[in-house]
Amino acid sequence: MTLRFARWQTGRPTGAATSTAPALAAVSSNPALLRLAHSPRVLMLQGPVGPFFDRLAGWLALQGVEVHRVVFQPGDRRDCQALDPIEYTGSRADWPDQLDRLIATLRIDTLVLFGQVRPLHVSAMARARELGLSVVVLEEGYVRPGYVTMELGGVNAMSTTLQRYQWVPVSPGPQVSTQRAPHVPHEFWQMAWFACRHYWALNRNRPIAPDYRHHRQTDLLHHSLHWFKSWAQKHVKSLPDHLRIKALQGSPYYFIPLQQDGDSQITHHSRFESVIDFLGEVMASFARHAPADSHLVIRQHPHARGERGQAQFLRELSRQLGVQGRVSYLIEGHTPTLVSCSRGVVVINSTVGLQALMHNKPLAVLGDAMYRQPGLCFAGSLDEFWSAAPAPLPEHTRHFLEQLIALTQVPCNVYGKADEPLHWRVQPQAIA
Repeated sequence: MTLRFARWQTGRPTGAATSTAPALAAVSSNPALLRLAHSPRVLMLQGPVGPFFDRLAGWLALQGVEVHRVVFQPGDRRDCQALDPIEYTGSRADWPDQLDRLIATLRIDTLVLFGQVRPLHVSAMARARELGLSVVVLEEGYVRPGYVTMELGGVNAMSTTLQRYQWVPVSPGPQVSTQRAPHVPHEFWQMAWFACRHYWALNRNRPIAPDYRHHRQTDLLHHSLHWFKSWAQKHVKSLPDHLRIKALQGSPYYFIPLQQDGDSQITHHSRFESVIDFLGEVMASFARHAPADSHLVIRQHPHARGERGQAQFLRELSRQLGVQGRVSYLIEGHTPTLVSCSRGVVVINSTVGLQALMHNKPLAVLGDAMYRQPGLCFAGSLDEFWSAAPAPLPEHTRHFLEQLIALTQVPCNVYGKADEPLHWRVQPQAIA
């Protein structure tokens, strides 16, 4: 049997399936990885810092796929060692037309990119949709560590994978066999090293595209200070935060894992402008409606340790709202422990929401997230959540997580070394 992959659809899925909805395509493996393995010619755009796209290009070459890669700035060129890159020297305004010519010349049928809201990727995805090409979008894993997210057409709030496919453990058709990547104790520092090398190259070499604008801060000194402060904060706060968590065990508390300011999950997939906006709404609701004996445990995002943080803001707001002594702000903290001991979890759209589901904890989602659906998340208001939220439905949760991991996650270490292989084996069957 051959599988027909639906053309990429934009937009967030809404509502439950009706009797007129198309049947889900049954697959035994991640559809995006299957598409990659059977694509004749692939064009790679920007990837994560480091050699991951080189590793992916090597894996694709072993499948007999013709691979090309476009680089837009010296950091991209530094990371591209496995291929002779195509340097884009034009303007941002000319990029869609130049991409059209490149696709036609190389007869590309699939684009691969990491970071769907990067400006160059937004226009590339729009052109791919118009041309009927497949787009494989990658991000750091919904389930971490040991996975990368890989989907057709979009990830996070733009994901439509679960609305188009159904994972069946044993079914006919092409499959990809995988094994979970082993845990890497120093993956954070490996990522930091790759980032430093990337931004060093970006800053010390002449621009490739004259009006290129990066999606993040590019100053190397900024990043160096950030990682140093992060290291210092981790060691200074580790013991006191551990003791605070131990003291909280047995007390009723709600866990609030923060995301980074500037994260696309906030700027593009939520109604909040910043983490402060989110905290203001959550704190006000907690002060008015949460049980009087309950606490709020707020933990900074691990990648934001080198930033100023929200401690001062939370102290002042707690005083204004009259909840001093009921709010704890942590820099460190083991996420599964904080989730499992909590009374419930509130997120914008963090992957910690998936851990809340795994631990069967009541979950409030205030942003656009693929897991924001009936049976998984609390459907009422935030004011009601503190005292009325039920736990997710176990059978619904089990099925959702099983499908999510099988259809959207691919085992690997995103920030593994250049010689670390990708353990994906593909059946030699074509996809129609």
